[in-house]
Amino acid sequence: MKQKPSIVATPARGAASSNRRGIDGRNGDDASGDTFRLLIVVDASDASERVLQYIGRVLGRRDRVEFHLAFVAPRMPAQFLESGGSELPEREQEIESDLRAQQDRWMAIHDTEPRRVLRSARAALVRAGAAAGRIHSCSSSPLDARTAADEVLVLARDQKCGTVVVGHRAHTWFRGLGQGHLAEQLVRSASGYAVWIVD
Repeated sequence: MKQKPSIVATPARGAASSNRRGIDGRNGDDASGDTFRLLIVVDASDASERVLQYIGRVLGRRDRVEFHLAFVAPRMPAQFLESGGSELPEREQEIESDLRAQQDRWMAIHDTEPRRVLRSARAALVRAGAAAGRIHSCSSSPLDARTAADEVLVLARDQKCGTVVVGHRAHTWFRGLGQGHLAEQLVRSASGYAVWIVD
């Protein structure tokens, strides 16, 4: 059975600035006005796989379509963001050094997931017929304090994508934060973007 995306278009609204670059080194500054640019939010879920299959089937072989794969990194746990400090300057330096070492260890563990997921998503689109040169990748930073929906919108803006595609049941970690599904949050906050939700 073919799956069809739900499409929601909302009026324009600005997003916060970002200095993120794509994993492939691009920052979206060379956008062509007549190219349809999709930001496809992916994770390692079956829902993301269905999104890629659908988009690949519908748009994979079309000209003037660019696919921007986006991975929203889970936020670094609060205990790694700041220490309780110390009144003694020597102890404060030691505490800060330990905190940086813990942050580095956490980042090293979680740094491979975005690359793995994005590489797999890219391969799925290529198998569906999309030209490799039209597929780009980007990722949010786990150090950003924005909501996941805001991160997606910043990535969409940075990559000059007017349409965001997400699986309805993807990104289950986001629901664990008590914020509902990422797709639902995007529909509520994506002013100025079309949101396609593939169920």
